[in-house]
Amino acid sequence: MLSFQRRLDLLDHIPRYPNKISTRQLLHLLEANGHENVIIRKVQRDLESIEALGVFGLEVDKRSKPYGWSINLNWKKLNISLMDANSALAFSTLKEVAGSLLPESTLADFSAYFAKADVIIASEKSPLISHWKKSVALINNNNLVSLPLPDEQALSKIKQAVYHKKQISADLKRYLLTNKAPIWKRYQHINPLGLIQREYALTLICSIGSFHQKIYKFPIAFIKNVEIDNADVIAPAHFDFERTKNSYFSTNNSHEEISLSLLARKDSYFVMSNATLSDNQVIEETDHADMVKITATVEDTPKLRAFLRGLGNSIEVLTPCALRLYFKALAQDLLLKYQ
Repeated sequence: MLSFQRRLDLLDHIPRYPNKISTRQLLHLLEANGHENVIIRKVQRDLESIEALGVFGLEVDKRSKPYGWSINLNWKKLNISLMDANSALAFSTLKEVAGSLLPESTLADFSAYFAKADVIIASEKSPLISHWKKSVALINNNNLVSLPLPDEQALSKIKQAVYHKKQISADLKRYLLTNKAPIWKRYQHINPLGLIQREYALTLICSIGSFHQKIYKFPIAFIKNVEIDNADVIAPAHFDFERTKNSYFSTNNSHEEISLSLLARKDSYFVMSNATLSDNQVIEETDHADMVKITATVEDTPKLRAFLRGLGNSIEVLTPCALRLYFKALAQDLLLKYQ
């Protein structure tokens, strides 16, 4: 184990070519990092052993002494020919799950790895991995509405602009006039500040110009005819991507905390999925064989009410009184509409 860790630490200290480092320098670095009882000959053997593997891109320059060790400049960190089935599964999953969130340069750089992964998974040489790939799936497409697909060329250029921190020009779909159809309008000096994928929609976070401080959120499907400009992105002074990302999970509005109590059918989606509304949720049996009572402390938010509405007649809100009256009025309104 000590030998293995020592070799890992050695690789961490070896620079990329044309920079080089000597064996004695590596010995001093190992000692500084807590490795004891290491002699220069042991380090030399470690280096020769790693070089012989041919996996880590380690090379030695013997043209002058002391010999200089370096990592090949073109080494891609993973030898494709040595890719195993587990690595292939990881690459295949990465391509499927995170493809839209990776910059084009990364996708291009790893295209050969993705192709090799597909070959390995399809091969009978790794039946367990192939079986796993055919038996596990991530499905996001359970939306009842049809969402427009983004322009692939526009998305590619937007990702390049985000990656290189360059402004773009593009046509944006805007709803500018009341009771009028949306229009496509050309904008210059768009600052692409980031991309956020939420469920089914990929959104560009951006600002426009250098003086306008407002942050905009445009679905990629609302953007076309993208051109990358030479100008660098100028972010608004107050912009914080983490804060923007977190705004999708919370609101700045404070909501009343309530003690929610409701009856739910045992075969309802909420009960069957073993979901929880809060950390202090309690589920109890009732006198009705097919119902349970659920109590939890929650915030009375529009999102909570929308969720409860979605459960339909599989639940009955008991308390608080105000929330029960809300659902009673909603039921009466629906009854009037459908009579």
